[in-house]
Amino acid sequence: MMMAQRLYEAGHITYMRTDSTNLSQDALNMVRGYISDKFGKKYLPDSANQYASKENSQEAHEAIRPSDVNVLAETLKDMEADAQKLYQLIWRQFVACQMTPAQYDSTTLTVAAGDFKLKARGRTLRFDGWTKVMPALRKGDEDRTLPLVKQGDRLSLVELTPAQHFTKPPARFSEASLVKELEKRGIGRPSTYASIISTIQDRGYVRVENRRFYAEKMGEIVTDRLEENFRDLMNYDFTAQMEDRLDQVANHQAEWKEVLNHFFGDFTTQLATAEKDPEEGGMQPNPMVLTSIDCPTCGRKMGIRTASTGVFLGCSGYALPPKERCKTTINLVPENEVLNVLEGDDAETNALRAKRRCQKCGTAMDSYLIDPKRKLHVCGNNPTCDGYEIEEGEFRIKGYDGPVVECEKCGSEMHLKMGRFGKYMACTNDECKNTRKILRNGEVAPPKEDPVPLPELPCEKSDAYFVLRDGAAGVFLAANTFPKSRETRAPLVEELYRFRDRLPEKLRYLADAPQQDPEGNKTLVRFSRKTKQQYVASEKEGKATGWSAFFIDGKWTEAKK
Repeated sequence: MMMAQRLYEAGHITYMRTDSTNLSQDALNMVRGYISDKFGKKYLPDSANQYASKENSQEAHEAIRPSDVNVLAETLKDMEADAQKLYQLIWRQFVACQMTPAQYDSTTLTVAAGDFKLKARGRTLRFDGWTKVMPALRKGDEDRTLPLVKQGDRLSLVELTPAQHFTKPPARFSEASLVKELEKRGIGRPSTYASIISTIQDRGYVRVENRRFYAEKMGEIVTDRLEENFRDLMNYDFTAQMEDRLDQVANHQAEWKEVLNHFFGDFTTQLATAEKDPEEGGMQPNPMVLTSIDCPTCGRKMGIRTASTGVFLGCSGYALPPKERCKTTINLVPENEVLNVLEGDDAETNALRAKRRCQKCGTAMDSYLIDPKRKLHVCGNNPTCDGYEIEEGEFRIKGYDGPVVECEKCGSEMHLKMGRFGKYMACTNDECKNTRKILRNGEVAPPKEDPVPLPELPCEKSDAYFVLRDGAAGVFLAANTFPKSRETRAPLVEELYRFRDRLPEKLRYLADAPQQDPEGNKTLVRFSRKTKQQYVASEKEGKATGWSAFFIDGKWTEAKK
């Protein structure tokens, strides 16, 4: 959706938050003219193809289409590679939907073998039609050519190939399959799918591994609590039914006050019940499960807690008055990130086979690493069940097996750690707090440059000033009061040139880049996710002009359009 937003803002596509399939007459005339000129009359149907919209689709806008069908994806030099691919997909769908059907010659052979009947199907393409611009997805042997035979011919057995098939459980949702499921159940709209998917990740309800969603403990707890007290709201049909009612209001088929009164009448009753004590039917709390582990700061007992960042140990003294309160926490590393050093290469297999069961309720236990000597096993029914066990041994975190990393600040070794936000390298020197990220490819991130204060550049949305930071996506300007102020923007080359003497040596080449394009438009520093390099591009009135320059062989070179 972010790429679609960029394409829309640049004027390359029409409004993208719509589920309409309608096209304006101007769009139809444009695409039919293009098909006739580029492919010929045989690819153009006698009249425009019309498509039925889904029930209750919001059709305030056209279907998503290119603003100009003559603009091809390869000409969008000002856009990222992913945006160009998305534009190509939109362009192909737009053109293909107004072309003639593809034509095939299909053949089916039925062969009698004793008491059995065997069938073979094949087809050959006779006229490509719309597949000229959008190749059709084909099954493995769908387009094979069958031999010429006549009815009654006796066939010889050349080979018998046995094949074994197993049923598989449903695959975990990917982002695409989850959107399809939301569409199937009538939940959400194209404009809300992206926010739904980002929200369940931001709140720690799910995590993404290998592009698949996995439920987290916090998500399970929230779901259980809501299903107990707000069963109607958690019903899959609720959102779809509410969408229908809102559509009825929009179509003047229902009064909005009646719809809201009906909803809030039931919701207010359920909310009042949820606020009662658990003994009276109220929502169950998410209590801390006390353990025998001592707090390293105050000596009180640590307890098992669950938050949006995962399961962790927190001091039981956190609930005390401010002067006595202890905020000490211990991060827990999930078992799938831990290797048992004593077990060697079979650690993962043995861990799966030896999954512990809670001694109190029999539920499978989730395991976490406390430190290199202790592992904590927590009942999977936590916090409803307070069962836990502590295992002693020798353990280490999986992930980084590369060369020894030296701290760039003090020269000490850096070791792999696990925090609330994932793995990172931390300096072993207690007086040095230096850390470095672990990149997605498993490598240690290069050392970060310290922020460069630029008090001469005030922020627009607060009283703060900008500092120049060097992040994973290149340099950028950010408010010095982050996170209080989250204002950021790309730096102008002329700003970097102005403060060139303050820049680290490795960033000074950016200050030497062209400050304007040939038309006099100012240039900004950008970052290419494809090449992992920084470049400069010009903008006019907040929109990219298409001009850019790259640092090649020690000098800045203007890119060819």
